[in-house]
Amino acid sequence: MTRKEFLNRMGLLGTSMVLLNQKGFAVDATDMVKEGVSLLPIRKNESIFSYIDRVKGKYDLTLYRQIIGAANAFKEGDLSLGVAAADTVSRERARNLLANTMIADLDQTSVYEDGIYALIKQSTVKKDTIADWTMGQLKDFVLNQPEEKIKKIMPSLSSDIIGCLVKLMTNEELIQIGQNVFNPLPDSKIGSKGYLSARVQPNSPTDNEEDIRWQVFDAWSYGVGDLVLGTNPVSSEVESVAKIEKTLFEILTVFGLENTMPNCVLSHIDVQADVEKIQPGTTGIWFQSLAGTVAANNTFDVSISKMQN
Repeated sequence: MTRKEFLNRMGLLGTSMVLLNQKGFAVDATDMVKEGVSLLPIRKNESIFSYIDRVKGKYDLTLYRQIIGAANAFKEGDLSLGVAAADTVSRERARNLLANTMIADLDQTSVYEDGIYALIKQSTVKKDTIADWTMGQLKDFVLNQPEEKIKKIMPSLSSDIIGCLVKLMTNEELIQIGQNVFNPLPDSKIGSKGYLSARVQPNSPTDNEEDIRWQVFDAWSYGVGDLVLGTNPVSSEVESVAKIEKTLFEILTVFGLENTMPNCVLSHIDVQADVEKIQPGTTGIWFQSLAGTVAANNTFDVSISKMQN
């Protein structure tokens, strides 16, 4: 039995559709392709929008989403939403359509719109020199140009464009880019070129400070943990999180490492902000889980204003 068959029998697939609809995703069960998206043969240099117009006679949002999804490597989540390719032939056709589509056209046609999409669109720097590139040209550029040239166009690449670009690449090509483009986090070695490191994750089932402290020492005794001291707390109470932050920060200061590596307690960002107010300078890197839509972020109690401030 496949995972999809199991979900169908348990009724979980239908439940997931209901939840997605409640969170603002317009998922119509009648539009779902249960066995994947099958695409007709495409013409030379045909773009996504030319294909849709030829097949449907007008723009069709459902087919647009299906083509974008079909270009992706197989994922069960895509299949459950009816946007996965039915086979390798359809996947290759979707990728060719995407590769032939101009960046400007994709930027003007959203898969899903809400406040986050509007913010991304507003904050993406317009650059006419790449607007008329096809996605295939963009792929060739990032695979063959040096880091400094790639970084010059990065502010002009929206999340949608980056997401589409990834769908055109193999794992080997993604690794190649990862070996060429680096975005280190300010005031840390995270993401730096030529820097291999690891995070110490000293978690305690009772948020016990001594337990956490000795887990750090144990990791260091093996020469591991020079990237960040990052604890996942059990309690989200400000007082409890503050004790852990203080413990981690004290370890760094005792060994003179406060300017070498950061500490982090992965509680809600509001809690970390409260801790910083009562213990200024001890919170290090702030962490927060984020999603790609306003509705999904609401489940984390995270708003656009919180992300900006």
